[in-house]
Amino acid sequence: MISIGYSSTSSILRFFSFRLRDVRQHRATMKQPIAIFSSLILTSALYAHEGHNHGDGVGAVITTAIVTGSEGHKYVTVPGWGVPKNRKNIGSLHGDLAVDQFGNVYAATNSEPGIAVFDCFGDFTKSLKGGLSGMHSLTTVTEGDQQFIWGAQVRENRAVKFDLEGNIVAILPNDKTGELEGGMGGLTELLVGPDGHIYFFMGYGSKKIHKLKPDGVLVKTYGGKGTGKDQFTSCHGAGIDLRYDEPRILVCDRDGRRMIHLTMDLTWIGIYGETPMRRPADVDVRGDYAAVAEIEGRVILMDKAGKVVSALLDNPDKKQWATNGVPAEGLHDDAFSAPHGIKWGPAGQIYVTEYSKVGRLVALFPKK
Repeated sequence: MISIGYSSTSSILRFFSFRLRDVRQHRATMKQPIAIFSSLILTSALYAHEGHNHGDGVGAVITTAIVTGSEGHKYVTVPGWGVPKNRKNIGSLHGDLAVDQFGNVYAATNSEPGIAVFDCFGDFTKSLKGGLSGMHSLTTVTEGDQQFIWGAQVRENRAVKFDLEGNIVAILPNDKTGELEGGMGGLTELLVGPDGHIYFFMGYGSKKIHKLKPDGVLVKTYGGKGTGKDQFTSCHGAGIDLRYDEPRILVCDRDGRRMIHLTMDLTWIGIYGETPMRRPADVDVRGDYAAVAEIEGRVILMDKAGKVVSALLDNPDKKQWATNGVPAEGLHDDAFSAPHGIKWGPAGQIYVTEYSKVGRLVALFPKK
């Protein structure tokens, strides 16, 4: 048996134990035990789930600890993290995640009630109130001592702000917004800037970005369909990038196979990183690195200069890329199929939700 220790800020130490055969290098069996340390506790035990083969590491729930990534940027998958209430799978996913100030993770699902909540140990704790299904993106905001989540509810053509119990407190657009050029159809991402302005990304619709005041008044519309400057093939996901002198917006032009930096006032800065990419679907920035969910079978970490410094769970099977149709028995612990939503955790963890009919959540903890 091997134990991975995770210590919390309250100095409690617990151990997450599993069998040696369940610890593997990505694409290679480990020859010696490893110890991985993080600043959060994991109390999830490795136990059997229906329809999962622990020896093979196959299924909709991760059951083996896979070490993946490049030197200095290695991560390990966490067996048993994110096991849903039914103990089988979380159901159809085509959305995102949010992380609150306590480290709880909120996962958007396609079916009601819509938002499943897991504590920092990966244990299911609750579902939020109904009416929140189909959130394509989730963004946490803090107002005073209270936190809320904004969601892009793409099928309802609206953005919804709700508290951490699922009570809806605001909906946009409202009567102050007026007509949006290109309409509200296809809202795939919503961001809240450092000054409170709200940004709509119409990745499945007009390919435009709208900047709104916190009360919903439209400030500016930018972009449109195309492959050139000031255009997007699909402004599918985005993140706030604080690595530079002034805050920026980092846009995933998914089907343009590129990422683009904009000012907070929606002015073109330039292309970030090398192209073509493997269809970047979502991005989250923490410290010096952007974590990018490329829907074609991998997650990458990129530095300030746009260089890829690590690739995680890179899937060589192109038939599994960018599809939600891979069955549970075809999902392997050592490879992503279609990473869709991504968020950093408070201790450097990376949480990923896949585009999948059977649903799969993946937690990657930094290997120390």
